[in-house]
This record gives sequence, C-alpha cells and structure tokens, in this order.
Amino acid sequence: MSELSRSDAFVRELVALGAARVPIICVVTHEERRALALVKTAFRSIRALEWTVTRGYSDDATLKDPVDAVRRAGATTDASSVHILFDLHVWLADPRVVRTLRDLAAGPRAIPLVLIMPIETLPPELDRDARVLSLPLPDASALEDAFDGELQQGWPRDPFVRAAAGLTLDEATRAFRLARTLSDPADGLRRLVAEKKGVLRRSACLELVDTDVGLDDVGGLDVLKAWLQSRVVAFDAPAREFGLTEPRGMLVCGVQGCGKSLVSKAAARVLSLPLVRLDFAELFAAPSPEHAMREATRAVEAVAPSVLWVDEIEKGLGSGTNETTHARVFGSFLTWLQERRAPVFVAATANEVDRLPPELARRGRFDEVFFVDLPSPTERAQILAVHLRRRLRDPRTFPVVELVKDLEHWSGAELEQMVSSALFRAYAAGEALSREHLRAAARELVPLATLYEEKIQALRQWGQTRARRASADRRTIDLFGD
Repeated sequence: MSELSRSDAFVRELVALGAARVPIICVVTHEERRALALVKTAFRSIRALEWTVTRGYSDDATLKDPVDAVRRAGATTDASSVHILFDLHVWLADPRVVRTLRDLAAGPRAIPLVLIMPIETLPPELDRDARVLSLPLPDASALEDAFDGELQQGWPRDPFVRAAAGLTLDEATRAFRLARTLSDPADGLRRLVAEKKGVLRRSACLELVDTDVGLDDVGGLDVLKAWLQSRVVAFDAPAREFGLTEPRGMLVCGVQGCGKSLVSKAAARVLSLPLVRLDFAELFAAPSPEHAMREATRAVEAVAPSVLWVDEIEKGLGSGTNETTHARVFGSFLTWLQERRAPVFVAATANEVDRLPPELARRGRFDEVFFVDLPSPTERAQILAVHLRRRLRDPRTFPVVELVKDLEHWSGAELEQMVSSALFRAYAAGEALSREHLRAAARELVPLATLYEEKIQALRQWGQTRARRASADRRTIDLFGD
C-alpha cells in the first residue's frame, strides 16, 4: 500500500467516524504535525481549533486548563469547528478530566473531539465512547520524498529508503540529515542503520541485530537447516506466481544450549533478510505493554520482509502479579501471528515447553514446530569443530570424534565452554592448545542434563511426539558418521 493510499485510508476512516457521530477519536502517534495535517484534511470544510496546555486554544490563549478545554469542546455541538487537543493523556488520571470527557460524549455532537497523543492510555470509563486510531508509518514513496529533500544527487536512493523503513517520517528525515554529514554514501548508510537501531529499540521494544551467523556456524540440526534452505526461494515473485505464500516462520523448542537461538539468527542470513529482535522483558517494562506490542508489530511489518526473532517466547506468558496484563499482551501477539499479512518470518524459541499454550503452535502461526535434542556423537563432533574454527584452530589437527565420544548428554553450549576453558588453560601454561587441554577442561564441566536429569528427560519425552525433530534419527546420524 502506498503512502498516498495509507494516508487516504486514514483520512477516510476519520471521515467515517465523524459521519457515525463517534464522540471522541484518539490518534496515537509521535508525529503530531503529520497527524494534524491529516485531521485537517478529513475535516477540511470546517475550522480546526488546536489546544495545548502551553498555548491554550489557537483562538483563545487563556484556556489552558484541560477541564476547561474539554468543556469548551463539549459546548460546541454544531459542525462549525473540530477541536484538536494534544497530549491530554497526561491528565487522564484526573477524575475531573475523565468526567468532563464523559459529559462531552453523552451530549449531542456533530463533529468528534480529536485527541492526538504519543501513547494510548485511555481510562476504562471511555472505552465505549472513544475510538483509537494509530497513524500509519510512512512507506517507500514518502521516504523517497524525504530522501530527495535531504540527500544530495548521486547517492543511491533505494538502499537508504529500504534502510529507513519502519521509522516515522520525522525520524527518517533526521536520519537522512545525519547521513548527509558524511561524505561517503557507504558511511552514510551505516550511520543511518545505526540510528535506526536506536530508534527501533526506544520506540517499539525492538532491536535491529547485526548477525554474521550462517548455517555453517550451526553444528548438527541438518533437518532444520535443510528446511530453512528450502524456504529461500519462496520470497521471490515466481514463487507468488506459482501459488506459494511467504514462509511464516518456525517455533524451535528443546534443550537449553543446543542451538535454538543460533539457528534463529542464522535464519536471517540464509533468507537474506534483516534480523529484528523482540524483547518481551522490555515490552512489559513499558508504561503500556499493550500499546508497546501494537507498536512493535506495526514497526516490524513496516521493515518487512524481515526475520523477527523472539527468544524464549514463553516469557511472554508471564507469571505472578501481572498475569492479566501478560495474558492480554500475549493474546494480542498470537492474533498478530495468525493475521499478519506482511512478509515477516518469525523465528521463536522456547525452553519451558510445558508453559506453552496449545494455540501457539497452531498451523497458520508457524509453518513448522521443531524440537532440538541433545546432540548425537556425530553432531557433537561437528559442533566441536565449529567452535575450534571460530577460535582460529584447524579442527583437522584435533581428534574431534574421539574427544566427544564419551561426552554423552553434552549440549553445544557446553562444548563451546569446554573449548573456551581449554584455551584459558593453554594460555596460562604458555602452550599451544592440545587435546590434553580439551580433555582436562571436559573433566571439570558438569553438563546441565546431569544436574537437571529429570527435567531434561521430561523435555525430551515431550519432543518425541509433539514436534518435528531438528536432526535426523540419531542412530542414522551415528551410523553414517562412523
């Protein structure tokens, strides 16, 4: 949908709500100027009266009290003017303001009262009288205009516009200006991406993640990796013509430290898409988690196509005193997973599978649910080789198969820790890393599966019947790996 059609749809909705005599319209956005322009477009035939606590009304600077401002709007029952109040959310905890708004809603109104505010904090008393609209983010056409107005000719427009997707128009304009301070377009683009990382994290509990993790960096999990590679072709135009839809994502459950997060990051690399991480902890720390969730999903759709990484998704269910809030937010997230239309590939991981509701794994929200088990001997050898290569050691000079043979029930994270500990040991002794250092490090580590044997076994039992195995049959792997 183009920016013009997005704006038109927003204006048409305002007009429709006005015709339906909706008493209060709440426009949620940080872009006051853009929202104001669209409200004026919707009610272009009548006078617009703007109010702020610092300036009062545009035609009466003496009315700075919010109760008086709402009372004046309520006294105007004809279609002579539209009253637009900014930042009234600050006073919505005041019972006088709420009562005045309810009085306004109960009276005859020809034109709605419009509230423009950065966050949605309407009290429950106004739920039935107010309609909430989120101002849509700008798309490529608006960002192209901003690019043309801020950056010099000769700079490549398309990569800058793609990188700015998901920002508000004001944020994109400022990012373009920051890029302009650098003489080289490549440096300018990196500066824009860095700015976007900060903006996304502040505004929508999202983080744009740089990842250099590829499938070669993931040991084992051959079934899951092959599945990911088969999804790459589904993002191009011929796939649409063939009848394929964009992949919706994967839910990866299993034992801790066995590569769930790693393969989720690798998904972005193999699909050649930007990786955006949703942080549930920061989301629930927001003043309004429900609003933060809506903003997060709206922003991630704006940067689509992309991979949305949700690590330990069960944290979204919450526990304790905020269970009601967690349930509402997680329910909203489940609805978005089912209804989303933008090409967002969701890579979610879970450790505590007993906390996952059945509806999470329902078809339509994810394409596949995978279970990541403890690695087989062959997979352990692959993982050990990966971690040796990462530390600039040639795995061919180490007996990796022999080293991992007796490390039954070790996870990939524990194999990584073994290499790290062995390196410390070798460095302290002033020696080159050897098999003896690795064996000594292995003797010092106690795997998680040993410490929490009952819990890990219960998890593995769950995975045998309720998810697709991320690796081929362990006996087959070991047979062909020998």
